Amino acid sequence: MKEIFLSIDNYRVRGHVWGEDHSPTIVCLHGLGNTSLSFIELGEKLKDEYRVISIDLPGHGKSDKFATEVEYEMVNMTTWLYRILEKMNVGKFSFLAHSYGADIALHFMKEYESSVMKTLLLDGGYTTKDHFYQIVDDLASKPGWKWPNINSVEKEIQYTAESFHSFEYPSYEAFYNEEAKSYIDWNEYKKLASKDYVKEVDGKIKLIVDSDVAASVIKSMAHSPINKIYRQLGDKILLLVATLPQEFTIINDTLLEDVKRSSQMEIRRVEGASHMLHWDQTEVVVDEMREFFVEDTFIKI
Repeated sequence: MKEIFLSIDNYRVRGHVWGEDHSPTIVCLHGLGNTSLSFIELGEKLKDEYRVISIDLPGHGKSDKFATEVEYEMVNMTTWLYRILEKMNVGKFSFLAHSYGADIALHFMKEYESSVMKTLLLDGGYTTKDHFYQIVDDLASKPGWKWPNINSVEKEIQYTAESFHSFEYPSYEAFYNEEAKSYIDWNEYKKLASKDYVKEVDGKIKLIVDSDVAASVIKSMAHSPINKIYRQLGDKILLLVATLPQEFTIINDTLLEDVKRSSQMEIRRVEGASHMLHWDQTEVVVDEMREFFVEDTFIKI
C-alpha cells in the first residue's frame, strides 16, 4: 500500500494505491465521514489482481476541504476527480463507490462515459433526497416508528451537524472499543481505517469531517438528484444494497423502485450487512468484485 499526495488547484489531495501500474484499475470513492482507507481490506485482498486507487474526498482524511460550498456541487466534483485521475495517468478504469461516493461516481459516468468500464455501487447511488424525505415524513406519522423525521434538506443538515458535534470519545482506546461493537470481524485493518477518520482535539477524539463539509455534501446531493441521470448511464452498473437495520428496508424498497423504473442497473441485496457493507461482508463484496470486474472488460493502458 502506498500513500500518495497530489495538488489540484492548490488543494492537497491524499489517496492510497494497492497493486501494480500494469494491472486493471479500480477507483474507489468513500462515503461521507470516511476516508480512502475504508477500502483497505479490499485493496489488500485484490492487490495481486488489480491496481486499486482510493481517494480522500475534499475535507476528508488528509485532503483539504474546499473553500466554498459551490465547489462541492456534483459538476465540480466530477471535474475535480477527472483532474486527479488525469494527473495520475489513469486511462480506462472501473469504479467501486460507497454511499455519497456512489453519487459522485454516477455523475462522473454521465460526464466522462468513455473513461469508465464498469461501476459497482456499495449501498449508494439510489437515495434521491426529495423522495427520501417524502418516505420518511410518511413513516414518521405511523405508530412505532422510532427514527427522526428528517423530511427536508434543512432537517438533515441539522441532524447531521448535531451528530457530528456529539461524536466524542475520551481516548482512542474508548473509540476503538465502541467501533469494534459494530462489526463481527473487527481487525487491525478496520482499526487503522477507523483511526483515519478521527483526530485528537483538546484531548478528545473527534471526527475529521466538520459540519460545514457535511452540509455542503448534503446540499450537493439534493441539488443534483441522482434519479434524473439514470437513463443516461447504460447497463454496466451493479448495486449492492444493505439489509440492516431491517427497519430501513421499507425506505430502501421504495427508493429502489426509482432505480428499477428508470435505470438498467443490476441490484443485489447483501444479507447481514449494514450501510458499511464492505466492512460487514468483506468476502461477499470481494467475490462480487471478482465476478463483476472480469478482466476482459478492462482495457489495459
